[in-house]
Amino acid sequence: MLRRFTSLTLVLFIVLSFVACFKKKGSEQPVTTGFSCDVEVKYQEMDVKGHLTRSSAGTLVFDINEPESLNGLSMQWNGDTITLKLHGISFGVDPAAIPQSALGQCILGVLDGALGTHDGSTVTDEGLVTKGSSASGEFEIVSDPETGNLLKLRMPSAGLTATFLNFKLT
Repeated sequence: MLRRFTSLTLVLFIVLSFVACFKKKGSEQPVTTGFSCDVEVKYQEMDVKGHLTRSSAGTLVFDINEPESLNGLSMQWNGDTITLKLHGISFGVDPAAIPQSALGQCILGVLDGALGTHDGSTVTDEGLVTKGSSASGEFEIVSDPETGNLLKLRMPSAGLTATFLNFKLT
């Protein structure tokens, strides 16, 4: 009887030790800096396609491919100014002169607003949904729970939805 009890206790100890070795994997927070990706944006009544590059907080490069009328437009935020480039012409703009509801400002505001946001994230069928707010309004970012790669962005108050494709860390 004592032998059975000892054997059972030993087996139980081994099983519990084995299970304890496997830590439940947490969800990765959304990657909001150090990436480049293609983006498809629905902004109010307009569909925009382009490429985003973001190296650090406050910076963003948004190169637009579609619609055809904006093809070649590059908007660059460096933290102090916004530079607009189109067909070899370049000029700087004071960020205060651009409304917070403008397309690029919304995206930049969401990415900056999501920095360090660790509360309020939930894993759904879509992915890891992180909610927050920026100067442009309330937003949701959907990211891959395993890698943190951005999948979608939603900002209903600005009429903005974005889908991120070909996401690469830089």
